[in-house]
Amino acid sequence: MPAALVFAAAPLEPTARLAARLAGLDSPSVIAADDGATTALAFGLTPDLVIGDLDSVAASTLEQLRRRQVPVETLPRDKNATDGQLAIQRALESRPSELFLVGFLGGPRLDQALANVLLLTTIETPTVLLDARNECRLLRPRTPLTWTADPEEVISLIPLATTVDGVSTAGLRWPLRDEPLYFGDTRGVSNEPVEAQVTVQTRAGLLLVTRHFPL
Repeated sequence: MPAALVFAAAPLEPTARLAARLAGLDSPSVIAADDGATTALAFGLTPDLVIGDLDSVAASTLEQLRRRQVPVETLPRDKNATDGQLAIQRALESRPSELFLVGFLGGPRLDQALANVLLLTTIETPTVLLDARNECRLLRPRTPLTWTADPEEVISLIPLATTVDGVSTAGLRWPLRDEPLYFGDTRGVSNEPVEAQVTVQTRAGLLLVTRHFPL
């Protein structure tokens, strides 16, 4: 199955890097949560579905969606999950190979950003949460993550469990060799690539792997 791309409504800088990242996806299904539809359209993508209570969607966006015959599913404001979470659930119904979440970070709402990061713990499908200058994935035990590093990127490993055991890395300036990282501790923050390929793996626990691109 192709990847799925979900847009939420957090403010987003349309950097060339992010545009190229999204353009590199091979015919993903596109679902927008509420005013995430505006962001999707700004990147030249027509959503396959827009879902939400529509409390923040501009009239001009709704008109574009109408002209393009995009299905819009209007939800009540009173509900037990955010529009973003419900859009993710809808995207997962097609069993995509990967899930990319855009517009889930930033903006004035710290609570929304934190909740969206923690949503990764509920998703079994490989998922990338990204904005203009950051990407993050949730690394599960015994599933090594390897990528080609940008020379200037900053890499952080943030435990989302009391202890993440057996953390090992390759290609980083400050390596870890089968070591623990502890919830609330900053030991894994702000590392740097020293090789073209970087690998992170763990033996137990949930580990958030973040990549920051300063340029």
